[in-house]
Amino acid sequence: MAIHAVDVFTPNTHPVHTYIDREGDNLEGSLKDALSTPNTVISLSGPSKSGKTVLVERVVGRDCLITISGAELPDAAALWHLVLDWIGAPTATTVQAGTTNTKQGSVTVGAKGGVPFLAEASGQGSAGLSAGSSRTEGETFGRSGLTQVEKEIAGSAFVIFIDDFHYMDRVTQTEVAKQIRAGSGRGIRICVASVPHRSDDVVRSNPELRGRTAHIDTAFWAVDELAKIALRGFDVLNMDIDPPTAKRLAVEACGSPQLMQQICLQTCFVLSVRVAPETRGKVTLDSRVMGQILEQAAAQTDYSSLLRRMHQGAKTRGQERLQHQFKDGTEGDVYRAVLLALADGAPRMEFPWASLIERVENVCDGRSPAGVSVSSACKQIEGFARSMYPTQRIVEWDDSAGAETLSIVDPYLLFYLRASSKLGELGRAVR
Repeated sequence: MAIHAVDVFTPNTHPVHTYIDREGDNLEGSLKDALSTPNTVISLSGPSKSGKTVLVERVVGRDCLITISGAELPDAAALWHLVLDWIGAPTATTVQAGTTNTKQGSVTVGAKGGVPFLAEASGQGSAGLSAGSSRTEGETFGRSGLTQVEKEIAGSAFVIFIDDFHYMDRVTQTEVAKQIRAGSGRGIRICVASVPHRSDDVVRSNPELRGRTAHIDTAFWAVDELAKIALRGFDVLNMDIDPPTAKRLAVEACGSPQLMQQICLQTCFVLSVRVAPETRGKVTLDSRVMGQILEQAAAQTDYSSLLRRMHQGAKTRGQERLQHQFKDGTEGDVYRAVLLALADGAPRMEFPWASLIERVENVCDGRSPAGVSVSSACKQIEGFARSMYPTQRIVEWDDSAGAETLSIVDPYLLFYLRASSKLGELGRAVR
């Protein structure tokens, strides 16, 4: 059968042909060990789009992974309700006199269910199936939360994966952490994922989890690791890509394997390699083709509305903001200076104050904005992102303890800043 590019490079689904095991960090081995340790909560931290979910799916198996987003949890009770929803348990069960009721919605596991870390899970055993005894006529029972989840999946191969734990407010985190502690103590496997600078949220929310939590840090991918995606994928597509070209693509992926998958897929589209050719081909990219690839990939990560709002800046009252000349030939205020600085040079996700100011000065042609103006603009930029995307963390400005740092949490925004033509268009519109 013909091999299609969309089946090789998969930015939105689990990669089959282009999965890369980051052997140097032994992430798979560490996760398998943590999952096999009784009563242990796994805290998986890593930047947005760094492959945390793909790693867990690879180790646990998609059929055994119960994924819940922190954004879905308004309170602690919702955790077990969402798990029972995934299982398919009824919201209420009515038992007639003289009958024996077996709970519906229980799940079946087996060696063929994709459970590589639990080799002993064989045959067709059920996870938590239990039979109820005879009851009074017409007696109705609702869900019993943690107790019911324990009967269904405790001691089984199923894993509850709470993604984006940092999306919850502190009060909700505290209550959910209590439930996580209780569930783990009853043999329920739980993995919590968050971004690096919030990696200790689950322990801070419940100090009793300290010593009971296995922490695994995925970190951003190195350029050489990302380049392997291109090298392996194009080989599957019967195409040769030399290592320097693969690295050239990898640099622009901002440390994200998902972005690398997208860039490689768009490379296939631009080169019209939608299906593997019968005769061996070669990937050749000049600057024009490279620009077209990045522009098309940026269209898949559209942050145009947010970028427009950031570029516009806060509303002024009275005196207009100072205008500056930039080396790209445009003119603008401090907000444009900050955005140009973020897009300038090699991709970087964190900008300590000194590095940020240095980049701002580098993009200016002449006088650069004052430090206090840059600080104020960064704070406003974070506010715009929070306002437009309240359930996401895209940009964060930390000015605590005098250590000012601007962090781009979502690499898709950085990629959009660098690869799309939007920032240039906004500069021309101002003129």
